[in-house]
Amino acid sequence: MTLQTARRRSTRSVMNDVVTHAKHLLNQSGQPKRRAVPRVSPLLHQADHEMIGPEGSQIASWHLLGHRYEAPPVLLVHGWEDDTSLWSPLIELLSQRGRSVVAFDLPGHGHSDGDRCSLELAADAILALQARFGPFAGAATHSFGGPALAKAFQQGLELDQVVLISPPVAQARQFERAWRRYGVEEPMIEAALALGHQEGRFFDLAAAAPSMKADALFIHSLDDEQCPASEGKRAAEAWPGARFWSVDGLGHRALVQNDEVVSMVAGWLDA
Repeated sequence: MTLQTARRRSTRSVMNDVVTHAKHLLNQSGQPKRRAVPRVSPLLHQADHEMIGPEGSQIASWHLLGHRYEAPPVLLVHGWEDDTSLWSPLIELLSQRGRSVVAFDLPGHGHSDGDRCSLELAADAILALQARFGPFAGAATHSFGGPALAKAFQQGLELDQVVLISPPVAQARQFERAWRRYGVEEPMIEAALALGHQEGRFFDLAAAAPSMKADALFIHSLDDEQCPASEGKRAAEAWPGARFWSVDGLGHRALVQNDEVVSMVAGWLDA
């Protein structure tokens, strides 16, 4: 074997290792951390609890019936590594208004089965809930729940109104920021991003937005470092007829339980 051949093989070996590690990095991104003791929003203890789907991949759902039960329910979709407790103030206000609510834990979250979650799995769960409890009048989403709902729209979800709170827009950028935060080396990040784009793994909410038909309200806090408001505004401008509302000082998660935001969301969903 010549020295040049040995070097080529060595280079290929290094590249194969990089690709292998890049695939592992992409696959690991679908494994959320589950809380040791899953939480449930207090009012949902009064709701009908049901596990939806086949054994081993069931989705934990709660259907809280309001006194205006003739109206279709509102769907609530939480974000990454979260659960229904996020929606406690909104569930309470919607309940006071008599609206029925359906909340659930994403795959691999809370009381739901599985140890993985992806946009595809989340969208499948939303569509399964539509088949069981729909049609829905509207939906509220937080963070990862936003693109998950958009993915479900592409696959047949039907509802009239949606509120997207702090949705990540360019999934590739979210992964990139997270990997840097976790100290992943730059060459590995570049390889994983290239592989992800090549395999079509990254969803872009702004690119999908022009095909969306629901009346949408985007809500972002200007100090949100996880999902920048500028990205949300870009997606809102691409979504036909969408409104963009900004607040400040509430970060990524706190705004979901802020009184003013909760009142705005309830009003939009109960217009």
